[in-house]
Amino acid sequence: MIREVKETIKKYELIKKGEGLIVGVSGGADSICLLHILHTLKECMQIELTAVHINHMLRAGEALEDERYVERICAVLDIRLEIVRIDIKKSAQKQKISLEEAGREERYKTFNLMADRYGAGRIAVAHNKNDQAETVLMNIIRGSGLNGLQGMEYKRGAVIRPLLGVERSAIEGYCKKHNLNPRIDSSNLESIYTRNRVRLDLIPYIDHLFKTNITNSINKMARLIKDDNFFIEQQIDQIYNEAKLDGDGVGISLDIKVLKKHPIAAAKRIIRNAIGGTKGDLKGIGSKHIESVVELAIAGRTGAVIQLPKGVRAAKSYNILKIYIEGEQEKNPIFNKKIQIPGTVFIDEINKHIDAGIVDGVLDTKNFTETGDGGITQFFDYEKIGGPIYVRHREEGDVFKPLYSIGTKKLKEFFIDNKIPRQTRDSIPLISKGREIVWIIGYKISDKFKVTENTKTVLRLSFGDGRHNLE
Repeated sequence: MIREVKETIKKYELIKKGEGLIVGVSGGADSICLLHILHTLKECMQIELTAVHINHMLRAGEALEDERYVERICAVLDIRLEIVRIDIKKSAQKQKISLEEAGREERYKTFNLMADRYGAGRIAVAHNKNDQAETVLMNIIRGSGLNGLQGMEYKRGAVIRPLLGVERSAIEGYCKKHNLNPRIDSSNLESIYTRNRVRLDLIPYIDHLFKTNITNSINKMARLIKDDNFFIEQQIDQIYNEAKLDGDGVGISLDIKVLKKHPIAAAKRIIRNAIGGTKGDLKGIGSKHIESVVELAIAGRTGAVIQLPKGVRAAKSYNILKIYIEGEQEKNPIFNKKIQIPGTVFIDEINKHIDAGIVDGVLDTKNFTETGDGGITQFFDYEKIGGPIYVRHREEGDVFKPLYSIGTKKLKEFFIDNKIPRQTRDSIPLISKGREIVWIIGYKISDKFKVTENTKTVLRLSFGDGRHNLE
């Protein structure tokens, strides 16, 4: 088995030579087998081991005996050991989750803390081939998609599973051969947890009824699905990059037009990726949540917002779907600065500047009027402005006469007509003369102040990045 595990480590590139390793050790056969094998490979792989044992404080005397057993094994093998006691029942009640889920969360949180403490690059856990079959079956029962049906991975982030291809019977045989006498967790023999029911009742029943080894069959299926899923995710990544928009730094924004071009299955995966990218994980997010966001994107009204678990929000604004965490939507900066002509005004609140100057030389009015729609530099009839102008944020009651339009409209109406997302409207800087808008920077200038053949003096306004670009 040592050779098999060594080949697995090499095949999946689980451990680098000279790397520090945290090993989760409960005292059961799986983790003790893993610890013993890694200790045997310690010299040839030049790895440093730190065993971490977590007492869940659920089984009183038995848990203390587990602690003492792990202490003895680590002392014999001369492996550094950290013992951490966590009240899992209290943690589960506080978070309103199951004991199984709370135990898993606390274990990995502790493993990561220990990895940081000792500078370990990997966290080794002892999931085996039987655990893989149980996990996939549990995911089938829950109604999982392909991600759940591919089961656990040999390597995911810092977590590695060197025993994932080894059957439990082989692990027990290894422990017996090396007189390791691992502990037996009595709770694993009770059909009170979902995983125990799958292990103790469901799998033996299927094996008996169909005269098969369902563990091997499920592991084979998981490998096949993993290969297919890898290919699918590569395609999804391409579409995701196409759909992802440059946002305001808060959450992730997606182009709904791109989502609509592809099958619903692709849209679901893209939205799933966006939620995971925003939240950091997908805990608490199920298929019903993903489907509700897809429905919002495809058929929802603009301005609608969906509340998802863990503070995640999905908002639709015209052809943009934004995924963000509640409370992360920052307040838009407030500023109102007079523009000196000629001169430069810095808008430190948004790290931008406005440079103003009078254009010298012969006027070519055709060129001035043609640059009036959306450029970074714009030109205006200075005499029509006829007074001080300001760069400022949006205010209630602002009015605007868009270039080449007949009438005046409220700034809000302009934003709606041009499908400018609601969440970005307050962040767009404006050049104003009193309550009247001269230039919606990045969009359009006012028809009232455009350059014409009768213009005598031309004002140039340029909008750009902050102070550092001018120093």
